[in-house]
Amino acid sequence: MTDECEACADDVEESTDSHDHHALSPDELRYPEFVFENGEIGDDGSFDLETDLDREGMADWLSDLAGGLASHDVAVESPAGYVTFGVGASGVEMSFDPEKGGVGNFEVTFKLRAKPMFVADDPDRPKAGARGGKGFIPIEMLTTDRETFRCYNWMGEE
Repeated sequence: MTDECEACADDVEESTDSHDHHALSPDELRYPEFVFENGEIGDDGSFDLETDLDREGMADWLSDLAGGLASHDVAVESPAGYVTFGVGASGVEMSFDPEKGGVGNFEVTFKLRAKPMFVADDPDRPKAGARGGKGFIPIEMLTTDRETFRCYNWMGEE
């Protein structure tokens, strides 16, 4: 893994010691929480959830997802759990398979590389990070000699 932030590697040609060139202002920081009425979230943050959305709801979720991607932070909640992720862009898939008459589902899948940062088995449990008004630090800051922690260093790991 390099010392370079992936966002910087994508956004600028030359890496600098300061990553302020892509830092968001407090007004631009967005921390979306995607809430599902059914389903579970595992102890490791894993889940497979779905919901029906109308046009307006889907547009809101897409806007929230864009804000979360810019802020590197997305949360998912169900009645049986809650998980906050650090996220980065990975890819997009699209498909269309029309049925008789030419109508079918146009499917769009956004793939985000993610790491659970906070997992709870109760969505009403106090949250950590921006949503809970309490910050958190990577455990590696306390357990290693590494000196550089910026953005989500883990994104460069395989």
